[in-house]
Amino acid sequence: MSKYVIACIENDVEILDELYNKISRIVAYDYIVESYINAEQALIGCYNHIITGNEILITITGNNKSKMNIENFIIELYKSSPNTKNIIFNDIVSVESLSKIINESAVYYIMPRRLDKVDFELIILEAIKLNSLERRLKDYQKVLEGAVEKRTKELNEINIKLEILATTDALSGVRNRRSFYESCSPMITYTRRENKSLAVLMIDIDKFKLINDIHGHSIGDEIIRIMAKRSEKSLRKSDIFGRLGGEEFAAVLPNTSKRGALQAAENLRKEIEEAEYNSPKNEKIKFTISIGVALLRSDDPDLKSILHRADLALYEAKKNGRNKVILAKSND
Repeated sequence: MSKYVIACIENDVEILDELYNKISRIVAYDYIVESYINAEQALIGCYNHIITGNEILITITGNNKSKMNIENFIIELYKSSPNTKNIIFNDIVSVESLSKIINESAVYYIMPRRLDKVDFELIILEAIKLNSLERRLKDYQKVLEGAVEKRTKELNEINIKLEILATTDALSGVRNRRSFYESCSPMITYTRRENKSLAVLMIDIDKFKLINDIHGHSIGDEIIRIMAKRSEKSLRKSDIFGRLGGEEFAAVLPNTSKRGALQAAENLRKEIEEAEYNSPKNEKIKFTISIGVALLRSDDPDLKSILHRADLALYEAKKNGRNKVILAKSND
């Protein structure tokens, strides 16, 4: 446990003893009263206390016969112990040295060398009381800062969760419709500006209503989840994938040619075709998807235009037997 140090500096041994005796009578066991005959010894002693975790509570400085003057002692100590209450005898400081101390450190009290002319014990007790109050305020500030930091962290975590909730489809765990459009729109602008290729996939689970009617909506929800998980596995990390609603999904594939888009779509179709779900009733449920593919054209005004053409291709895939990949006619 740290202790509190009161350092007395005076080359007059009688005054030094008087300081020591008066202070020792009024402080508790956790206070250390140190006596020094010059400032250099006092500064070294104070540094040693600081290193060991003790706090320099008060310094009382009087006559000093050393190369270090009193103002330099107080200023140097202030750098490591800014809360120290410095008491100075009034006959040892000039206006110039006092100005330097005040400007570069701090003075708590200036008193006469005759201790019988002041209530010395009260001055010391008031300094101790003030220091104790400052420590409590400092501790309270730390607690308050810790609480604020904790609350800020909690709010940041809440905001992150809210952002995830706002941008993620609750059932499938992939981007929701809003997030999909917000993520893809800048990609369209960038792709057109950089004269790069881009493909869009419109994906629909075949006969999904029949799955719900036969097996129930809870099974339908599981199919949605499997579809989303398998699709994310099949697609690249750079691809943007989301659920638009119901059994309908979409993906935007940047830097993808017609051949690459058709291959990605076919890989995805096969991935889903091979999927199998074992229901709680031990029923093995298989399902397929149909995919419409469209490529970005120079005359596409926005994402909706490409999605519309991909949706028309999806309709053709459905009409031609499902479980198929169809390229939009405008991209043939």
